[in-house]
Amino acid sequence: MVALSQQEYQLFQRYIAAKCGIALDESKAYLVESRLAKLLIDSQCDSFAELFALLESHSDANIETRVIDAITTNETYWFRDPGSWQMLSKHWLPQNIAALQARKNGKIRVWSAAASTGQEIYSLIILISEYLKNNHITAVSLDDFEFLATDISTHVLSIARRGHYDPITIMRGLKPELRDAYFSRAGSSWVLNEDYRKRVRFEPFNLQNSFMLLGKFDLVFCRNVLIYFTEALRSDIYKKTAQVLKPQGLLLIGAAEIYYPMDDYFQKNITSDGTYFTVKEEAK
Repeated sequence: MVALSQQEYQLFQRYIAAKCGIALDESKAYLVESRLAKLLIDSQCDSFAELFALLESHSDANIETRVIDAITTNETYWFRDPGSWQMLSKHWLPQNIAALQARKNGKIRVWSAAASTGQEIYSLIILISEYLKNNHITAVSLDDFEFLATDISTHVLSIARRGHYDPITIMRGLKPELRDAYFSRAGSSWVLNEDYRKRVRFEPFNLQNSFMLLGKFDLVFCRNVLIYFTEALRSDIYKKTAQVLKPQGLLLIGAAEIYYPMDDYFQKNITSDGTYFTVKEEAK
């Protein structure tokens, strides 16, 4: 296996920070080396410096995509951080569905900002469907919601759009009764039923870009991605998220991210089930 030199690592380190906003410290050299090893072979490069030169030359449009796909972490599973889902079911859903029933709102808009392979946004669709069914609500349906899911990795978005999951992935966090109600078998895989898959618009998006063209949202998931960014980029994302949340909108972040300083833009709300954030009056 070709070794990654310190100088080569610094080249990729700066490139990844510029393209993805991901801050890699010196301890992550092994990660870059192992994740780019296959790409090095596939590209028939003799060194990582040669691979980087190919990347910079823009002669192969797929190289940049494959580097980003290889470096970004896509760990996710169904109903991750259970307290957040309980909070949504007990507080956020009743309030928004009541508003829909009274026709005080237009459609409820939701954004999964680091969607990975789709489990987060599909978990929400299942949660809403179950809530409507269990509470015998017929005046509101999934048609009253809009779901946007974005990620910088086009590879994971292609998986999310297809909604095909292997036996291990389908088990992670998903109860068998929900699996059987919302998925169909396809060989050894499980496929989310089309009526739910078609509800989501999956789009490639870099969180370093402006959010303004995305519109306003009632709920934003930006979970387990902020931990990879610099403090400056995290602050910029908080600011931009505050600008696209509706007045009563909620921001959900990962359990390990709730301690980051974000007081300039958000009010922390702690419930017995989970923590969520709302935009401060002065930040609106």
